[in-house]
Amino acid sequence: MQKSSTVAIINQDNKVLILRRGKTAPWMPGRYCLPGGKVEENESLAHAAVRELLEETNISCHVNDLWPNTIQYKNGRSKIVFSVKINQPTVQLNWEHDDYVWVDSSSVLEYDLVPGLRTTIYAILGKYVSN
Repeated sequence: MQKSSTVAIINQDNKVLILRRGKTAPWMPGRYCLPGGKVEENESLAHAAVRELLEETNISCHVNDLWPNTIQYKNGRSKIVFSVKINQPTVQLNWEHDDYVWVDSSSVLEYDLVPGLRTTIYAILGKYVSN
């Protein structure tokens, strides 16, 4: 079973929100990631994604608004990453992160990302661009 949950926020310009982990972050400080984190006991992946999104960005959404995406990585592993489209969200970062940026497929290479994030963003944005 998947132990962490992640959510990609897509804005009205079909860009994804990525967060830079602060210098004191316990995992991969200074690298960009999606909002997400550990799934708590008796919590579904979707409920964890909604909770983590609110905790890390102060953006709220409903579980029914989330779209599950199964992302296949080059190492043979896969992970469910949720996506949700929110127009003009206001971002308020928590202590874990010190910056954020909206990226599209062409600008994602400019940032130092956590492992697998480029694959995730390409997969999710591909679904939004093709719709």
